[in-house]
Formats: sequence, structure tokens, C-alpha cells
Amino acid sequence: MTIEMLDRGTILVSLQNEDMRQYALSWEDNAVQNVEKGLKNLLYHVGEVCGLDHRGKSYLIEALPSPAGCLLIISVHAARRRVYRVKRTERLAACVFRCADDMLDCIRGLSCGYRLYRYEGNYVLLPDPAASDSVVLKLSEFGDLHMLSSTAAARIAEFGKLLLEKNIQRRHISGRAVAVRDTALRHSAR
Repeated sequence: MTIEMLDRGTILVSLQNEDMRQYALSWEDNAVQNVEKGLKNLLYHVGEVCGLDHRGKSYLIEALPSPAGCLLIISVHAARRRVYRVKRTERLAACVFRCADDMLDCIRGLSCGYRLYRYEGNYVLLPDPAASDSVVLKLSEFGDLHMLSSTAAARIAEFGKLLLEKNIQRRHISGRAVAVRDTALRHSAR
């Protein structure tokens, strides 16, 4: 095997047939996993000989057949940093009750739509996202008020046990909003 640096980012490696066998390199399609392992081992060996630091690098390897084995042209590039962005989610209010009495006192006077869950030993009330700030402040009188992301609210809805759902749909009749639907109870099987 001969290893030659053509320039700062390009390395030429000439492999003989016995070198190809040593690194389990083959031209056959069914040996893909062995080829990957062999190329990794070969890259570490080339890095030691040429003094390359493998951290933060990506490689483009071109293989050309030769009568005695193959030629590899290895182009070394700085790996691109992946940029991850956190999507801003809507913040939703949730009220957590530790006991059923506080929860019952709260929902008696609640005029907005809501969903009530049993989640991780607590009662969690998720008010309608369109609920006014005064309604949300009223919740804090009875339980612990938390602002949740939409993802956290979806987790409660998925893994919590739905105890009660109250929806209010409003229709505009003569300029007035009239509640057309009141309490809808939905109990899960016990």
C-alpha cells in the first residue's frame, strides 16, 4: 500500500490485492457492511500515516480499479455543522389540582370550555385556548397554574385519563353570543 498526499485535502491511496483482502474491501455489491468497516479501518490507518485528525471531518472516497488492486482518491472536508432550531410553540395554561375538592370547586364556576384529566396522580385542567385572561387567573385561585407548551399539553391528552370535557360553541344571533351547547360528560370505562 502506498499513501501520498496530493494536496492539503486530497490523499491518493494505492491498494494491492492483499491490502484489499486485509481491509475486507471488495467490488461485490453484497459486501457493503464489510466494505464500510474496512474503509473505516483504512481511514484510521491513513489518518495515522498522514497526521489527520478525524474529528469534524467528512470524506469523499472515489475508488478506481487498477490491475494490481485499486486506487482510492480521498477528499477530506470539514464536516458541516448541523443547525437545529427549536420551533416556538404556543403556550397554553394548565391548572394542576392535588385534591379533588379543589378541582370540583374550580369547575363549578367555570364558564369556558375545558378538558379535565387525571395525570400522574393529579387532576389537570386544560382550559380552552381561547379562554380569557380573567378565566385563567380565576384558575390560579384553586390550583397551581402552569404555562405549558403545546407538546406538553398533547402529552397530557395522550397519556392522561380524560375525566370530563366541557365544550361551549357560540353562535352569533342578532349580534349576541349565545351558548348553544353546555356540558358534555365523557367518562372512560373503569
